[in-house]
Amino acid sequence: MSTPSPNVLPLLRTDGARLWNDLMTLGAIAATPAGGSFRPTATDGDRDARNLFALWARDAGLSVIVDGVGNMFARREGTDPDLPPVLAGSHLDTQMPGGKFDGPLGVLAALEAVRTIERAGIRTRRAIEVVNWTNEEGARFAPGLLGSAAFADRLALDTALQSRDRGGVVLGEELSRIGYRGPAPVGGRPVDSYLELHIEQGPALEQAGITIGAVTHAQHFGAALVTFTGANSHAHTTAMARRCNALAGAARCVVEIESIGEALEPHGRVGAATLDVWPNNRVIVPHRAEVGFLIVHAELAGRDAALDAIAAAACRIAANLGLTAEMTRSIPRDGFEFPADMVALTEQAAADLGYPSLRLPTWTGHDALSMHYACPTALVFVPCRDGWSHSEREWCAPEHATAGADVLANMILRRANR
Repeated sequence: MSTPSPNVLPLLRTDGARLWNDLMTLGAIAATPAGGSFRPTATDGDRDARNLFALWARDAGLSVIVDGVGNMFARREGTDPDLPPVLAGSHLDTQMPGGKFDGPLGVLAALEAVRTIERAGIRTRRAIEVVNWTNEEGARFAPGLLGSAAFADRLALDTALQSRDRGGVVLGEELSRIGYRGPAPVGGRPVDSYLELHIEQGPALEQAGITIGAVTHAQHFGAALVTFTGANSHAHTTAMARRCNALAGAARCVVEIESIGEALEPHGRVGAATLDVWPNNRVIVPHRAEVGFLIVHAELAGRDAALDAIAAAACRIAANLGLTAEMTRSIPRDGFEFPADMVALTEQAAADLGYPSLRLPTWTGHDALSMHYACPTALVFVPCRDGWSHSEREWCAPEHATAGADVLANMILRRANR
């Protein structure tokens, strides 16, 4: 094997057929009848997907370690062990249900990129690590981006491990149950850079007929929980005028949130996402109801104004119905710009390979948003059919998956041979 000069690097092409086979094989784990996957974090399906990824990584000659929050790192050594590694990957957990591509494409394309570098007989100066982050989706345990946030010191490890699902099951205990609460320290080590390939989860690339998205910035995110409190009473006997029905307040709040979301477009989006009711018994007027929602906006002021508008609407609704209302805001995730040289790296790799590229933002969260705070980070998009994601309808064409892997492989090589 040879170590090429950083100024004279070969142009790599990945094995698209092998990548596609990997995607379809992994997608068969916890598959759904409609063509998606159901692998929330720390379920048996998640364990089986992790086991398969570890098998493929070891077959490719990589060493695999697991850290204390379940993050997996498949490492190919470099020629200079003193240099920080290049990380590339995404996540294998899915929504409930989700598709075959959101997350797995980034992990398996990074693995195929390393195989391609190995087939080319190239030794890189820096080690390369293919990463599977724990609980990116946040479908079963909150918050999302949990594993990468813990690695990047954006979330305390104890807080992450004590996260509970709706049934009260603790994440740390579930990771131990499936054999993926590992011995390696969580974070606390230098990283050269992090590269992530992902389906766009929107229609911009498909509509423009462009293959590669070079993500320039993240939008502004927020979340909140609105709690309405009323009073228990018998649903059969309490006169309508005397009821303090918390669910009625929550229902009106859902309508207000949706209306505010419609007014935000195209600059932002917000919609009601969760509803919990107590005591959730048909013969008792509910005394408590909670509405959860997420918001994204291109402007910081726009996000905060929408949050304020929803809080004001909840107070009006509560006053009209004889309820109390309280809105608890989650810690917001403010937008940021990805490093200009990492965006340029994406564009240059795409151009060298003959793939057209387009600059665009990300409207949703990715592990790259956590890793932005730990090292230079790049996020690369490829099209998905009709923009669908978090859905069994999710689809990425084979040629687009291959193109994304090609771009990722050349980006990894250039960063790892610096």
